[in-house]
Amino acid sequence: MKTIDINNHFTELDRSILAGENAYSDYFNYVKNCLEILLNSFDSLTSEDSKEIKALKSFSQKYLNSIEALRLKYAYDETNSMLVDVTESGFPNFMEFKKLDADIDKKDAELAKLPSKDSLKQSILDHMVRKKSDPISLLNKLSKSSYYIRLQWSNLFTEFTPGSIELLNQHTDEHKTRTFFYSWASYDSVTNKPYIYIMIFDNPLVSKDPLSGVDNDPAFVETLKKITHNSAPLKVMASDIDNAYENIMPKVLKRIEIGPIYGKYSRDKHKYSLLLRKHFTDDDFIITYKTEVVFSKGEKRSKSFLSKGELRQIFHVDESNKECMDRMVSDMHSYMITSHDVLQYLNDTEPETLKGLAAPVYVYNK
Repeated sequence: MKTIDINNHFTELDRSILAGENAYSDYFNYVKNCLEILLNSFDSLTSEDSKEIKALKSFSQKYLNSIEALRLKYAYDETNSMLVDVTESGFPNFMEFKKLDADIDKKDAELAKLPSKDSLKQSILDHMVRKKSDPISLLNKLSKSSYYIRLQWSNLFTEFTPGSIELLNQHTDEHKTRTFFYSWASYDSVTNKPYIYIMIFDNPLVSKDPLSGVDNDPAFVETLKKITHNSAPLKVMASDIDNAYENIMPKVLKRIEIGPIYGKYSRDKHKYSLLLRKHFTDDDFIITYKTEVVFSKGEKRSKSFLSKGELRQIFHVDESNKECMDRMVSDMHSYMITSHDVLQYLNDTEPETLKGLAAPVYVYNK
């Protein structure tokens, strides 16, 4: 994992500028194709909970929408070039999503400066009829208008993307404890990859007022945003959430790390990048993604000199598994998507790697 400091900028490969007349058009088509295949692959995960699959698909589609928005942005913004991480990511640099957030905030002001979309289309048509040439300036304005119109918080994957909360169970204990399912996503500033989070937690009411529940607390989402803004160990995140609220008891916290995409844009020395460059064509790529989960195995009361203390969750880490120990999780699984040709090669050369996957490799058609 890269350990670069966001405040000290990124390495050159983490913020690469693509060269060539159609470089960015080709890149956007490439990432779009990869993401659509990723979305299709989720239907093969029959062992996963339907709520998880729904969350995975929703956030992946939003990420696809953000990629399309960035394509429109850089179609008219000729003064800048999008930064791409060509190391163990394959996705746009984190700063692109930070700028996307800023663009959403100024959307209304920017659209107010532009003619309406219908007016621009009519002006473009008139110009082409009269002058028999492409009106570059008008086309750029149309792209800019289309970009800002597309910017809707609810449809995009941004630096932090909240999800929806769902009641799973209403208990009959004295605190009227409720069990919730909540999902959200973030774009990691260190790895330049999207992460999707799923949490199941208990929410005992701290008073008889039903409005004291977490589903009515505006600080809940802001707290999650602050705690999960990077790819810290999952147990640390779960403990931070547990400590942030007296009445939130995380029972399961799951993180899905999407990527990297290894393929024609990879410039790192990862074994998959080297393999693809040496033996395969630009049509071949490998997408990997991981799931990590940490769950509570009980509770303990924190020690306090002046009070009886608060209940805190005890999170399980599988000490029999070195990788789980290193990542501070209860369990983890890896998945892969690639072409038939690459899979056949890996079967012949790295069968042990494939045995370690949680599900058969999802094969796409070239």
